[in-house]
Amino acid sequence: MQKEKTLTSSLEEYLKVIYEITQTEPVARVKNIAKQMEVSLPSVTNALKRLDQLGYVRYEKYGLILLSEKGIERAQKLEKTSCILRTLLVDFIGVPESDISKISCRIDHYFNEETQARMEALLRILKKVKDGGDTYRKELEDFFKKTPNDPVVKAE
Repeated sequence: MQKEKTLTSSLEEYLKVIYEITQTEPVARVKNIAKQMEVSLPSVTNALKRLDQLGYVRYEKYGLILLSEKGIERAQKLEKTSCILRTLLVDFIGVPESDISKISCRIDHYFNEETQARMEALLRILKKVKDGGDTYRKELEDFFKKTPNDPVVKAE
């Protein structure tokens, strides 16, 4: 039986961690990934093999771990989505910062480009409303008018 060639949410988590590590270190190593993700070394190795097969990393056993261009692009998209979620949840909804990592980890894999773009647009408007008060209320109302399914839940 042939394995499906898709990037799972679990593999995306590995990509995000590798990307984070390579922002401060020249390369990522299996033990650093395992430590940050709190998983076993064999789990990391298996994930790296799959990511290599899918073209997201370049990995050889006992060698360096490097993100491919495809891996960098995907990791950056995931990081951007995480930032959008963090800002929305912490700054506007009031979710405690300590809960964000767990929440973001579960949600950000399901955002397609359209959803991400709409979240960014909403976040820009909310920032304006927060900074400028009622002057941006019309812009916020227009945003929701463009939404095909009314996301506003009326508390009655």
